[in-house]
Amino acid sequence: MKPQRTTADLLERATAHHRAGRPKEAEAFYRKVLARKPQHDGALFMLSGLLFEAGRFEEASLFLERLVAAAPHPAYLTNLGEAYRRQGALDAAAAACRRALDADPDLPEAHHNLGLTLMNAGAPDLARPHLERAVALRPDSPQFQVSLAWMLLQLHRVAESAAHCRRAIVLAPDLAAAHHHLANALTEEGDRSGAIASYRRAVALDPADHDAHSNLILVALTDPSCDAASLGAEARAWAKLHADPLREHQRPPLDDEGDPERRLRIGYVSPDFRGHHPSRQFLMPLLRNHDRSRFDFYLYGSVERPDAVTEEYQAWAGDQFRDIRRMDDVSAAELVRRDRIDILVDLAVHGAGHRLRLFACKPAPIQMTWLGYAGTTGLDAVDYRLTDPYLDPPGTDLGVYTETSLHLPETFWCYEASESDLPVRPLPALAAGFITFGCLGSPRKVHPGVVSLWARVLGAVPGSRMLLVAEEHAREPMRRAFGAAGIAADRIEFTGRLPRRQYLELYHRIDIALDTFPFAGGTTSLDASWMGVPVVTLTGGTALHRAGVSIAMNLEIPELIAGSPDEYVSVASELAHDRERLILLRAQLRARLEASPLGDAPRFARHLEAVYRTVWAERRRSTR
Repeated sequence: MKPQRTTADLLERATAHHRAGRPKEAEAFYRKVLARKPQHDGALFMLSGLLFEAGRFEEASLFLERLVAAAPHPAYLTNLGEAYRRQGALDAAAAACRRALDADPDLPEAHHNLGLTLMNAGAPDLARPHLERAVALRPDSPQFQVSLAWMLLQLHRVAESAAHCRRAIVLAPDLAAAHHHLANALTEEGDRSGAIASYRRAVALDPADHDAHSNLILVALTDPSCDAASLGAEARAWAKLHADPLREHQRPPLDDEGDPERRLRIGYVSPDFRGHHPSRQFLMPLLRNHDRSRFDFYLYGSVERPDAVTEEYQAWAGDQFRDIRRMDDVSAAELVRRDRIDILVDLAVHGAGHRLRLFACKPAPIQMTWLGYAGTTGLDAVDYRLTDPYLDPPGTDLGVYTETSLHLPETFWCYEASESDLPVRPLPALAAGFITFGCLGSPRKVHPGVVSLWARVLGAVPGSRMLLVAEEHAREPMRRAFGAAGIAADRIEFTGRLPRRQYLELYHRIDIALDTFPFAGGTTSLDASWMGVPVVTLTGGTALHRAGVSIAMNLEIPELIAGSPDEYVSVASELAHDRERLILLRAQLRARLEASPLGDAPRFARHLEAVYRTVWAERRRSTR
C-alpha cells in the first residue's frame, strides 16, 4: 500500500505544477489540499491566484472571501477587491480596498486597485490621489506608472500621461500596455505617426491586444496619408490577427428557415446604448419607427457604465435587451445563436468597446455593419455594410471593403436633434459685424492640412474669426499653427467639451461651419444644419471623406460641396460675403433638414427594413 501523501506534499505538487504552467494539474492538487483542510490559507490564496490568472474572477472571489472571513489580512482584501473589480462589482471592490487601507495605509497595491476601481466608476479625480500614492510608494512598478498615465489622460493632462508611459517603458521596454497608453496620449497630442508606431509596438508585444489594433485603425481614419486601400488593408490585418482565430467557434445557424415572408429577428450590437453618445440621435428615431409587427428586435448592449439612456433602450426592447458587457465574445455569440437571430447588425465598426470578435464567431446567418462610421470591419464573417449613393458612388468601393456594400436609396443617416425647444437665432454676423467660422467636431480630426486650409479661408475673409473645440493642452500648438499661416491668435477662440444643449447653443455664435477631412463630420454637420448653420465640405477619395457630400446632397445644397482645396476657400469666402444668402440659409436649414430624407425617420425605417427583406430573400435563393 502506497503511503498517503501529506497535505504539505500535495501543496508542493500544486505549486510545482503552477510554476511550470500546468494550471489544470495545479488546480486539482490545490483542491485536494482544501478537501482535507478547507481553511488552508496557502492553498486558498494560491488557488485564488490561479483562478484569477485564468480570468475566473467570480470563483477566485469565493476563495478570497473564505480567506478574508478567517483572517482579514490587507493583502487578501486587496486581491478580493481586484476580483470584485474584474467582475464589475465596483462598490464591493472599493469597500474591500478601503478595508485593506484601514489596516495598512501604505499598501501600494491597495491604493492602486482602489484607484483602478474609481477609474472604472468614472471618477478619475477621486482615483488620482490613490494612483499617485501607489507610484510614490513603488516608483519602480511599470504597471503603476501605466495606471497613473491612464488616469491623467482622462483628466486631459496629456503631457504628464505620456511622461509616465515613457517611464514605464524605461522600466519595462516590453510592457505592451505602456506602449498602448503612450499611443493614446500621442493621439491626443495630434502625433498620428507616433501614435500609430506605438500602437503597432503594443500589438507586436501583445498580439491579443485587439483594442490597440482597433485604435490604430481609428487614428488612421483621420490621417490624410491613408487612402481607402490602406485603411481596408489595415482592417483586414486586424481580422487576420484577432478574428480568424475564432473561426473554430462558427456553427450552422440553429434556425435556417429561408422563408422571406416570415417574421425576421434582427439583432443590434453596440457598446453605445448610453447617454452622451451621438449614436442615440440616429438609432432611437429608427427604433421608434421600426415595424414590430413584421420584425422582432433584440439589443445586445456592451455598455461599460449604464445610465438613464441605457434604461430607455432597455424599455424599448423589453425582455429582448441582452446585457453582454461581462460576457466573452464566444459566450455572447452563443447567446445570439440561441436567440435565433436572422440578421445581426454591428453599430460600432472599430469604435471603442466594439464586439467584432463576437461577429467573427458568425452566430447569425446574415451579418452587417452600419452607423459607427462608413468604413469596413475587415471581417469575412460580416457580409454587408450599409452605405448610400453619395458615400460610395458607383465604382468607388471596388476592392476596398471586405463586405458587400448595400446602398440605402437616399441617406446613411436618420437624424433627430433631441433638443426640440432650442430655437435658431439670427445670423450672429449681423450683431458682431464680422463672420465667425466654426468647427465643433472632434479635435482628433484636425491635422496641419486642415488648419492650413482653414487659415486660407480666414485670410480670404478679412476680420473673420474661428471657433474650435480643443482642450487646454492643444490650444497653444493650434494657435501657433494658425500664426505660422498668418492668422493672429486673437482671431481663434476655443471651447472645451460641453453637455449637448450648451454645445448646440454654440451654433448661435457661428455663421458658417467648416468641415474636416479626410474624416468629415457626420453628427456635427447635421447638428450645425439643424441650428441653421451651413457647412462647407470637401469631397475626397474615401466614404468618410464624402460624409459632408451625402448630407449636402440630401439637403439639396450641392453648392456647399468643394471639389478641391482652392474651391473650398472660394465656396467659404463667397458665402461669407453674401449676407443675404446666409440669412436665408439660417432661416431655412432646420425646416429643410426635417423635411429631407435625413429627418424622415419612418421613411428611413422602411428603407432599412426593405434591405433586411432583400438580403433575407437572397439568402433563401442562395441556399436552395
